[in-house]
Amino acid sequence: MCGRFVTAFSLEDLVTEVEEIAGMTGVDLPVDFKDLPLFENYNVAPTHALPVVTFNGESMAIDLMQWGLVPSWSKDPSVGSKMINARSETLTEKPSFRHLVRANRCLVPMNGFFEWDRSNPKAKVPYFVPRADGALMMCAGLWTHSPVLDDIKTFTLITMPSNGELSKIHHRSPVQFSHELCRLWLADNEIALSLMSSENQPNFAPYSVSTRVNSVSNNDSTLLLASTPVSHEPDTLF
Repeated sequence: MCGRFVTAFSLEDLVTEVEEIAGMTGVDLPVDFKDLPLFENYNVAPTHALPVVTFNGESMAIDLMQWGLVPSWSKDPSVGSKMINARSETLTEKPSFRHLVRANRCLVPMNGFFEWDRSNPKAKVPYFVPRADGALMMCAGLWTHSPVLDDIKTFTLITMPSNGELSKIHHRSPVQFSHELCRLWLADNEIALSLMSSENQPNFAPYSVSTRVNSVSNNDSTLLLASTPVSHEPDTLF
């Protein structure tokens, strides 16, 4: 699953990215984006409010949504902490997701995500996972209005089996698309689900980082610095 990621970009950069995806200028901004620090979050965690891209049938929009889907029929706001991810293989089977697939698809922009190598239970190693080409990630998601949270919008990230080197760190990762496929994911109801294949996923360049990322209270750009390997060789002068 994906439980932490990074949104360290400006509103201007995000608007430019969305305009390139849309192939046109002009993006709807239906909420007040004065609180720009929301876009400089180096340790995004569930319940954080984030910029999410949607399509209303005519134009793309950027809105703020809370991470952790709370279905419209749910009376329990805490259920969102259990619905931060949705498996691509079972989207049309799960009651919480299947009714959102047709009209409530979205894109979640991020610079990269964190994942933990748990092969050694006593020393889990955190990794930051950006795209190999350094591009902004546009990840597939589903969203809904959540009446129990005063009708705010909430979302979940869609995940699929990991590819290549990343599969050695964690078996799942967020579904991502190229600009062309982003348009199709948002606008084409007939082929949207078929886009979620391993062939459409980008190459990643994961590297280990400090265990400071383990605490949500740590939130600054140093979390993205590569960690220095610890030497276990004995000190010697010869």
